[in-house]
Amino acid sequence: MAMASTRLLLGTYVMLAAGCVQPDVEAELIEERFFAMGTWVDVSFVSPGPAATEAALREIESTLRTFEQDFYPWADGELATLNSAIAGGHDIAVSAQLAQLLSQARELSLASGGLFEPGLGNLVELWGFHTTTTADPQPPSAAAIATTLEASGGIDALEIDGLRIGSAQRGLKLDLGGIAKGAAVDEILALLGQHGIDSALINAGGDLAVAGQPLGERPWRIGIRDPRADGLLGILELADGEAAFTSGDYERFYEYQGQRLHHLLDPETGRPVVHTQAVTVVGSDPAHADAAATALFVAGPDRWRATASRLGIDAALRVDVSGEIELTAAMAARLEAAEVGHDIIMGSGQESPQ
Repeated sequence: MAMASTRLLLGTYVMLAAGCVQPDVEAELIEERFFAMGTWVDVSFVSPGPAATEAALREIESTLRTFEQDFYPWADGELATLNSAIAGGHDIAVSAQLAQLLSQARELSLASGGLFEPGLGNLVELWGFHTTTTADPQPPSAAAIATTLEASGGIDALEIDGLRIGSAQRGLKLDLGGIAKGAAVDEILALLGQHGIDSALINAGGDLAVAGQPLGERPWRIGIRDPRADGLLGILELADGEAAFTSGDYERFYEYQGQRLHHLLDPETGRPVVHTQAVTVVGSDPAHADAAATALFVAGPDRWRATASRLGIDAALRVDVSGEIELTAAMAARLEAAEVGHDIIMGSGQESPQ
């Protein structure tokens, strides 16, 4: 467990500057940092007392270790065991937690029209985005992409019967990277509530959710990162129970012949998305917001508004490949401007499913 007092966040910044947090002689803001699931997880909450604080921090660390072990397809955990069973042509019994997460992932994939696709683990591996240890990463051939994509089938090929999970599609490899952080954030907030902590912010590498409000009278404030430059695109205030999640092409990528190749793959082409730099969404369910950010990122300029509507996302921001910003009306209404030199296109609020 590593302590941290510096906020180094990927997709968003937590605004704890003077005027945002006001001291209270009877309350203490706890800030703790863990490294898990390949990113820094920052936890901030108002302490209910030393004993409850220490107990909560121990449970948070245990929860994070469980998530990074059991829900990561390239670790020796439950999801890897399930993927091996699918590759071998048989089903297995899984935990209630994994079964529930897989059911939610499949439902969100269907709702997004397949733009959120957790069944592309073999394709992610083909591109090399499952590891950071490759010295000289190179893109796979078009033939290899096509073969792997066809064999994968997608999460709709998953068969769920209570706790028994399997698939006849042996090339299906589940990768919950687009929803597991959201589920972890949600579980951490729930366990904090069990310890009597009702004011907290959990930030998993720029993907975050809040409960209550920090010390003082103002809500939690976050800054949305500029995906290409130092600074912010804007500032949001998050109310109790809200989550803000970002998908960006700066999270896992490598440069090849002047092209940025990143881990957000288009399920239709099997290649990294080229039309979007980042998407931020606000919602009430962290796992839902996590998946929605990915779906809107993949959707692109012609489909992202309709996809947001289908997924029940009112507040969303998209940065296109040129750096131009598009906003839904709900996001425009709540985003505080930052001086970043971008043109902002406000959403009409009239999006409808296609």
